[in-house]
Amino acid sequence: MASGLTVPDAIRKLFDIDVATQSAFLKNKAMSMIRNGLIKIAPKSKLDDHRFPTYLANEQQLVVLFNALLLNAVFHDPKDVKKIFEDISYRQDCAKVVSAMLGNRNSLMGISLNNPASVEFTKALASDVDLYSHKLPNPFAVLPQLALGKNQNLLHALLVQSAALEPADNVLLAYIEGDIEKAAKLAELMDYDNGAINQIKLHLEKKLSEALEFDELLDQFKKM
Repeated sequence: MASGLTVPDAIRKLFDIDVATQSAFLKNKAMSMIRNGLIKIAPKSKLDDHRFPTYLANEQQLVVLFNALLLNAVFHDPKDVKKIFEDISYRQDCAKVVSAMLGNRNSLMGISLNNPASVEFTKALASDVDLYSHKLPNPFAVLPQLALGKNQNLLHALLVQSAALEPADNVLLAYIEGDIEKAAKLAELMDYDNGAINQIKLHLEKKLSEALEFDELLDQFKKM
C-alpha cells in the first residue's frame, strides 16, 4: 500500500525539516536516490512530470529514506549510499572509515554529536542489521546537509577547515573529493601501525581495484 507521503512530507515527518523553506537541497538528494532505485516510489509517480507528485511506495521507504540521508551526510555520492545498502562488504568497510573519522568527537563543524549515538551508529553500520527496515541511530543534532548546504558534506568541510592538514586528513580529503588513486598513494606513505589508517587504506585499495577493473572492462568493450 502506498504511503501517501511525498518526499517533502516524509522529510518533515522524519527530521522535522520543511525542505521548501529550510533545505531544498535535502529534497534533491532524496530524489537522486529515488532515481538510482534505492528509494521506491508509488507506480503512478512520474519523475519527469512535475504535475504528478512523487509518493513513497510504502511506509518501509521512510526507514530507507531516513538511513539514506544519514549516510549521505558522510558519503556524498548517492551511488555510494546505495552500495552500502546492497553490498555488505563495502558497508563494513565504510563503517570502519566512519569510525576512524568520527572517533570520540562531541561536535563537528559546530554540529553537536551525541557520542553514544555515534558509537551505536558505527556499530549498526558494521553489523548485518537490515537497513531497509531498521533505522540507524542518528548521531546528529542537526543534519549536516542542512547546516552546511549543498556545496559541502560533513567530512569534506571538516577536513578543509584546517589550515595545516595532518597526513591522515590529506588521505581522507583526497578520498572524499573522489581522487581514489591519490588517496591510495598517500595512504601508502603512512604509518601502518595506526589501526584507523590501516582500515582506511584497505578501503581505498578496494575502491582503487574496483575502479581499475572497471576501466579494463571498458577497454575490452572498446576493442570489440
